[in-house]
Amino acid sequence: MSSPDSPLTKDQLQTLRRMLEGERSRILKALQDPPSRVPSDDERTEFEETAQRSDERERLLEIAERERALLGEVERAIGKLDDGTYGVSEKSGAPIRYERLVAVPWARADVDE
Repeated sequence: MSSPDSPLTKDQLQTLRRMLEGERSRILKALQDPPSRVPSDDERTEFEETAQRSDERERLLEIAERERALLGEVERAIGKLDDGTYGVSEKSGAPIRYERLVAVPWARADVDE
């Protein structure tokens, strides 16, 4: 599960894995649950309502895009857990502090890098 050089304990790695898997589940659920139905342009009669619905649709698309990007980061971190390279900075190769990983389990580097 971890490389011999990892400063993280088995319990810490298990905690971080649970956090990552929980975040993955949350994101997948959010991406599967369709947002509240936005009426089509044909169903609208007021210009302001059309503009408001368009803005809402754009906002929902932006949120979904961010969630998909975050899912990629979470999946990458889970892969690193699986191959024993989790918790090592991609910038310096130094261990990432546990506190940083608890705050952002998909972190690629420590805060000060």
